[in-house]
Amino acid sequence: MSSAGSSPAGRGWLDPGKGFLEDVPPRKRQLALALRALARLLKTQDLDKPADSYLTQADAAKRLGCKADSLSRYLNRPRVPTRNFVELLHKEASADAAISGQDVCIALDDLLALHASAEGEQLGCKLCVELGGRIDSLTQQLSTPCPACAVRQQAQDERAAELAALRGDVAALRAAVQEMETVEAGLQARLAMAKASRTPLPVPRQQRDRQRSEKEVAVARQLTTQAKDLDGAGKPDSALTLLRQSTTELLTPVETALVLLELRQEERDHLADDLIHVYGRDQKNLRHAMAVSVALNEEGAFDDAGAILRAVLKRSAGAT
Repeated sequence: MSSAGSSPAGRGWLDPGKGFLEDVPPRKRQLALALRALARLLKTQDLDKPADSYLTQADAAKRLGCKADSLSRYLNRPRVPTRNFVELLHKEASADAAISGQDVCIALDDLLALHASAEGEQLGCKLCVELGGRIDSLTQQLSTPCPACAVRQQAQDERAAELAALRGDVAALRAAVQEMETVEAGLQARLAMAKASRTPLPVPRQQRDRQRSEKEVAVARQLTTQAKDLDGAGKPDSALTLLRQSTTELLTPVETALVLLELRQEERDHLADDLIHVYGRDQKNLRHAMAVSVALNEEGAFDDAGAILRAVLKRSAGAT
């Protein structure tokens, strides 16, 4: 056989696109299509030819124990082959397919069911034809997805996606909380160390430090007086706005701590508490907030020192 005869274009009797004449009934067409597919799996056994060479129609008929004309009728005409022919073709095709690593297109039981249906059709058995139609209908129903099952499966998939997203959010929150707890523990440890090591100075401060302290105290008292006047005039919101803008934008951490101490001394606790809240919310510089907390701690205002830290950490956790 020539190279052209071994190619798909040259094997006309195995052409998968070859049609049927009108006299070929439906059941026989189904059987013939299955037989054609099996025939295309047959390969030459001639050692002088390539192992993947296709058989000629005559060689295939000889291998299957029939004449070439009979083989053509089985594959293209209304004639139904014998059961022995069908079983032999399936056996030979399966053997060649295994050698070449291919899959057989149809199981033997399914092929024999097609053969029985085609025989019943040829004999005019109404029962066989009716059963074949019912089998086709049931097969189509089984292959068609159930609408209710499809909706239920979609809902399950969406639920699974939601649960996966929630698990991711929970994991992220846990990581943020753990990080916050680590930072808070470190800051608390530093505050404890500062408190433990706080001892009276052995010598008076230098003149420059005393002047700077007096200046900081003066700034803090002036701001506190302005806020107290606004609060006393029934304008607590304006007083808080003044305190927030001054402490977060103008004052140093030490001056901010002194403002809180002055507010406590003037019994303006509500302004002090509100200032701690808004300062922790609006102060973006963590170092400044830590410095305020340390300054308060050095003055013995331990509750306010801790409150400043908690407010800043709460804002940081919310931003995360």
